[in-house]
Amino acid sequence: MARGRKPGKRANKVVKLSLPKRIYYVLYGIAGNNEQRMNKLIRAILEEKLENSTLAELASLLETGRREKEEETAE
Repeated sequence: MARGRKPGKRANKVVKLSLPKRIYYVLYGIAGNNEQRMNKLIRAILEEKLENSTLAELASLLETGRREKEEETAE
């Protein structure tokens, strides 16, 4: 009998991230041309940023992203 995954919510959510090509290739090179190592590197960078930031700083990052998009659409 095949055993499946236990019911319930997963502990981790999957997030897809869009990066500019230049940043992607820099991180890919740092990770030694290994996609899995690059994903771990990105995860570590994000976790460190979240640990060291306050909610106000994170909110301001979201605001600047929204403003940039609004300015691009206005042009």
